[in-house]
Amino acid sequence: MTDIYIISGFLGAGKTTLIKTMVRSVFRDKRIVVIENDFGKAGIDAELLRECRLTVTSLNAGCICCSMTGDFEKALERIQKDYAPDAIVVEPSGVGKLSDIARLCLKQEDKGNLHLQRTITVVDIRFFDKYLKNYGEFYKDQISYADLILLSHQEECQKEIGRVKKSILDINPQARIEADFWDSIPRPVFQYGPRNIALFKLGMEQSVSMKPVRIRTGYRKDSKQKNGILFRHFARAVFSAVTLECAEPLSEEQLRKKVLHVVKQADGEILRGKGIVKSSPHGLIFHFMPGSLEIVPANIEGNQLCFIGTGLDEQQIKTLFSEEL
Repeated sequence: MTDIYIISGFLGAGKTTLIKTMVRSVFRDKRIVVIENDFGKAGIDAELLRECRLTVTSLNAGCICCSMTGDFEKALERIQKDYAPDAIVVEPSGVGKLSDIARLCLKQEDKGNLHLQRTITVVDIRFFDKYLKNYGEFYKDQISYADLILLSHQEECQKEIGRVKKSILDINPQARIEADFWDSIPRPVFQYGPRNIALFKLGMEQSVSMKPVRIRTGYRKDSKQKNGILFRHFARAVFSAVTLECAEPLSEEQLRKKVLHVVKQADGEILRGKGIVKSSPHGLIFHFMPGSLEIVPANIEGNQLCFIGTGLDEQQIKTLFSEEL
């Protein structure tokens, strides 16, 4: 039976970096296929993973747990048939709910096709408080259903580690939390451990019902419903992604100015930016998080950028990026 690992985490937490780390250690000498789910239309993370000579199936322009459920299930079936891998690694969208994705995997487990080995969530210490406050529904879900939680950017926030770990345990008392550098964490930690009781309950629900399970996530008052009605938040109702192409080669300084211009001038809030653009003599990869912009050269070709956030205007962002600075 093929093992499946879910690598969850909010926008820019470090999921792709973690997969690269696990390929060097946990999955050494094993046949691995990655299912990568970008919220925007550009498969930027998929291209970065292919640099590691990984087989990558990319599901873009939607969340596995929302609009792409059927595509995800078909991808699982095709991967097992075509590649017979030792393990499948799923990197869902940063704004996807871990519980919904785990439920889909548990459905396949019930059919005897896969075994959900581990649910891992990456938590970026720098933005823990902000994301917990502003995006609690999605953020808490990714923490609540994780077997293993890894902290990222801990070297920048050493004094915050203890407090953040305590807050995480308040949300998920059963989680194993690792604050060490990922390369130094023993291999078995990534592979083995008790299943989160929340996941166990999901599995039980899946086993006793053939119908999709609706989650009670909140109430919305409606003028026609005095008592309120149940509703379920999907990522696309809260977050939006703008994808654009950049055909012209850019220098590192030009790219930096353009990205920062978009971030400063765009309406709404940009939570994540990433892209691959042409340059000379190498291509350039950029990663933006609030307060941080990293641009690195890479031997990789591409011409797409993606900005993810709330309240974004697609045409405005495209116009801002194309302006001469």
